[in-house]
Amino acid sequence: MNRTNTRLLVVDDSISMRHIICDLLHELGFPNVDEAGDGAAALELFQRTAYDVVITDWYMPRASGIDLLRAIRHSPERNETPVLVLTGHVTTARVVEAIEAGANGFVAKPFVAPSLCEKVLRLVAALPPVAEASNAFAQASSASMGARP
Repeated sequence: MNRTNTRLLVVDDSISMRHIICDLLHELGFPNVDEAGDGAAALELFQRTAYDVVITDWYMPRASGIDLLRAIRHSPERNETPVLVLTGHVTTARVVEAIEAGANGFVAKPFVAPSLCEKVLRLVAALPPVAEASNAFAQASSASMGARP
């Protein structure tokens, strides 16, 4: 997938952490990056915008990153959107919880830039090409309207 067409959502209650992550993503060639300060605000954005990847902190006010992840996985649309979870409170139980909730990756804070960048690039590389995604959307739309492809 072309990085300039990829849309990412960065969710963290720390504005400085959001800026660090967004700066890294911009340096990697991703110009379309939105930010949210908690899981509730992120879910509102997610419901209005088709994101290719969501990067979320675990602990945040109003709704945590795990709450956001579960809401994405249970959403009627785009429930397979890749989600990368970040946290400074790493335990085996937390990693297992994130994976069981449907996380596509896990990064411990403080992270080193190359580690985060590698995980984001792997998630983006696994996305279907834009033409393939558009064709799947068109087929789903026509099927839901009762039309035959």
